[in-house]
Order: sequence, then C-alpha cells, then structure tokens
Amino acid sequence: MKQNKPKAPSASPTAAIFSDCPDSFFEEKKNEFLAALYERNGSRAETIYELILKNAGKKADGLGETDEKYLRQIQVAFKQFKPFLLAHCSNQILDKYQGLQSLIRKNVKEQSAHPGVVDYDNWRRRLHLSSWQEKLLFANAITFQMTSGCSNYCRRCNEWALPKIRSHFSKDATETILKKLITSGNTDLALYGASDPLDWEDAAKDLRDILSGLDAPPAFSLLTKIPRGKENLLKALIKMDINLSVSLTDRNRARIYALEAQINQSIPKQHASKDLLIPAGLDEDFISVKPSITDGYGTEITPEGACIIIPTFTSGLHPFGHKKLPITKETAFFPVKKIGRQALLVDYFKPLEVVGKEKKPFFLSKLLDVQVETLLLDNGSDALTPPGMRSLKEYFSIFEDTPRRQRKKIIPSVIARLKKEILSQSEYGTDADRKQLYRKKLMAHLEFCNKEVLEESKRCALSFFLAAVGCFVERHPVKTGIIAFLLREETAGLQKKYKKKILVSQVLHSQDNPWELFRFYATALLIGHQKKSISDFTTSCPSKYDALADRFIPVSRQN
Repeated sequence: MKQNKPKAPSASPTAAIFSDCPDSFFEEKKNEFLAALYERNGSRAETIYELILKNAGKKADGLGETDEKYLRQIQVAFKQFKPFLLAHCSNQILDKYQGLQSLIRKNVKEQSAHPGVVDYDNWRRRLHLSSWQEKLLFANAITFQMTSGCSNYCRRCNEWALPKIRSHFSKDATETILKKLITSGNTDLALYGASDPLDWEDAAKDLRDILSGLDAPPAFSLLTKIPRGKENLLKALIKMDINLSVSLTDRNRARIYALEAQINQSIPKQHASKDLLIPAGLDEDFISVKPSITDGYGTEITPEGACIIIPTFTSGLHPFGHKKLPITKETAFFPVKKIGRQALLVDYFKPLEVVGKEKKPFFLSKLLDVQVETLLLDNGSDALTPPGMRSLKEYFSIFEDTPRRQRKKIIPSVIARLKKEILSQSEYGTDADRKQLYRKKLMAHLEFCNKEVLEESKRCALSFFLAAVGCFVERHPVKTGIIAFLLREETAGLQKKYKKKILVSQVLHSQDNPWELFRFYATALLIGHQKKSISDFTTSCPSKYDALADRFIPVSRQN
C-alpha cells in the first residue's frame, strides 16, 4: 500500500535530546592548534602539536583516511604560521614538524604498497547499523566513494584526497552497494568523493565491468580527472552513455583537449576556469571565510565507513566546505536528501528536516552545532552565498513592511497554488486531511501579512538564533575562539557602532538596521559581552520553529 505523504513535518522529541557527534581526536586537536595560533600562544600551540605527534605515532595499524586528512591540514597550518612558530616555540619545533611529516610519508608508503580490499560484510559489520538505519543510509546517499586515496592528488582538491590508492571496495562489495542504492530508489548520486572513480579496480575488473553488470543503465553521475592510463576506460564509459563529466585543471587541460580531438567529441566539464573560485586543499589560508564547496545534504559511503554530510562555509574550521558526522549505531536520524538547486533552497539557519526510525520526515527542534557555526560565519556578504541560496541577512528582510504588503497582494495566487498543491493531491491523505492542511497553510500566510504577527515572529527568530549562539559559545570555547578570530574585523566595527544598545528595545523598535544589530549581539557573545542582556531576552521569549507556518513562534503556542 502506498504510504501517505506527511501532512506537515514537525519537531520531534528525539531532536530535543540530540547533540552533535563529538569530533574525532585529530579534528579536535586541529581546532585547538588553530585556536592557539590565532591567540598567538606559541607554547600552547607547541604543547598541542606534541600531543598530535605522539598520538599519530601510536597508530600501529596505520592512519585512517579521515585522520590523515586532518594531519595534513595541521601541517598546512604549521607551514602558513611557520614564522610565528619559529619565533615563539622551542628549538625543537622544526624537528617535531619533520617527525610528523615522516609519519605521514610512512603511512602513504605502507598503505599504497599493499592497498586494502574492503568486502561488504566487514564494512557492514564495522558500521553495525540497524535495518532501518541501513535503509536510510542508502536512500539518502549523495556520494559513493569506491576507493580511498587518489592517483591524481590535486593540490586544490576540495576533499583533501590522499595521494595514492590506499584501499578499495571489492568487486562484490561495489556491486552490492550499487544494487542497494538502486533498490532504495536512489539513482541520483555521484560516484565520487576523495578519490577518482576511474581509479577503482579489483581482480582485473574496472568500472565498466561494474556498471555494465547492472540490470538497468545507471543514472549516477561520475566526476573524474581521467587519471593517466585510464583514457581507454573513459572512452568505454562514453560509449556506454554513462553520465560523466571531467574536472578540468591546468594539470590535465592539454591532455583532455587532446583526448577530445582523438574521439572527435566534447566531454562535459566542471571547474573549467584556470583558477578555482574557492581555494581548498594546500591553498587553504586558514584566516578567511569562503563560500561552501559542498552543494548537498545527505550521506556519504566510503571504504572507511559512512557519514552524514552538512554543507558549511569553507574556513579553517571546516576546510572541506562541509561537516562530516560519522554514522554509527547511535545515529538517530538522517537528513532528507537534497542536492543541487534543492540544497541551495535549504535555509541552513532553520532546524534541519530529517528522517528517523518511523520513516516520516520531521524537523529537529534545534540547530545542529555546525549550523550555528555557519550562522555565525555568515556576515551577509553576497560573495559567500551563491545565486539561489538565501543568507540570514536576506531572511531578516522578510520582516520589513514592503515584503509584508507584497504578501497581501499575492493572496489570490497563494490560494490558487495551495488548492493545486494540496487539495488535488491524494498523497496528502483523506479529503479531511487535505482540507485541514490547506486551511492551516493559508492561515499561516494570512497571519504573516499582519503587522503584530510579523513583529512577534521577528522577536521569536532573534530569540531562537541568539539562544542557539549562546548555547554554542558555552559548550565550544575552542571553536568560539576560531570563529571570533575569523570575524575579528566585523566584531570590532559592530562593537564600536552599537556598544551602548539595549537588546530588546533597540532590536525590535529602533530605526537601526535589525540585521546589523543581530550581528552585533551574536558577535558580542563570541567575545564574552552582553551575556546577561541576551540571556534575559531569550529567557523572556523562548521560541521554536513552526515547520507548517515556516516561521518562529513562542514555545507556549501549539503548532
């Protein structure tokens, strides 16, 4: 029997007790190292670095893919802050740097000499997921990375891919995972990740053998730089009408153009400009905030395991341009998969839409920590938000009077749209269900045309955001320090301009820019200011997100 489409996702009790997964050891130490560098605390930076070196040396079985990525980020940060470290650390600091470099090189040599083969049963056993978790993992996957390590090892790799192939899924595992993805209805994902899909081989089989063995032509997308020696494989995939494109850089540009001349056919390209707009990999500067590299919410499957992907801005806090939350048996929900334009339309500053054990979408009751980080780093610059993505600054504009009057003008078209979308669609349930949902949606729009409701919603939105920031600052002092450094110039300017403002009266009733005032109070929390006035405000106005009305309301009100 066909399941009815959920009528109106709402907050779940599960969300109220959820806390982000703790960071891995080396991600945590990467952040602590950066924070010490930003604070210009040489002795603290060296102490943290020694601990990193000591723990990296204890990995008797070798460093995992994720661990080595963070160690490489730490080394890039070291080189960029090298003059400071040499001036403010002991004479042994360079020896320690070389020691960690040696450990990384040894790891590359040993793992690439004998690449591991990951079979499906061991991979599945390592994850140790319940049946419902497995189904949601496959249904919401946006990336399937078939190998660990990459033969290209591009300097500006968004994923910080490791040099040389370290491990790969077995042929049986690859086929099993692809079939499970297809069975789950998931055909819209990328055979990509921190690797090149054309690198995958097992027992003299390559990607064409895998894809040709599927019952139906796959709709997966495939992004490659075409590793040297894989030109014939690419030609075969083109003949199979595989949906592929080439990531073009200065290193492979001439070779790709020559290949196109050979086959007398143009190959779809990505990243075709000579300079990438978003520096990544070894070009990460660790002192600025850049747009997100990632354009999708969902899950990722790799030989090392699986994780949830949440887009972020690109910075020293998240050099990948996204946050990876490891999927374990404790994972209570999975984000509803959204890629491309759908992902751009997600308002990252609202509670995330997810699916849990009951298989019905609902919205979390609070922001994930990674969302609060992005909220704080969003300074309203157009350069940070690509076309189609709404910034928090744009969101604040909906509380102005001109948009309110415009919403009143379009009421007839809203009525027509809701009738078409809800009343005529059987998946919304019975006639009574559809009529009730229609009335609620229409009432929500009509209410948002009312000045008093608008003011209340603005007040609740401010309370919700500032409460999230205050909670984050209390629980994450290291990350708070990193964000404060990245926003130091904006914070100084806002403190100078608004330092005498009183929260409630100034934000809600003054003629000052409400967006700037929000930024003033949010950045003030980063440096330990205005804590009492903000706490008094958020306590007096506890707020939550109403998914059906798509706005923030008082906690005391029923949805």
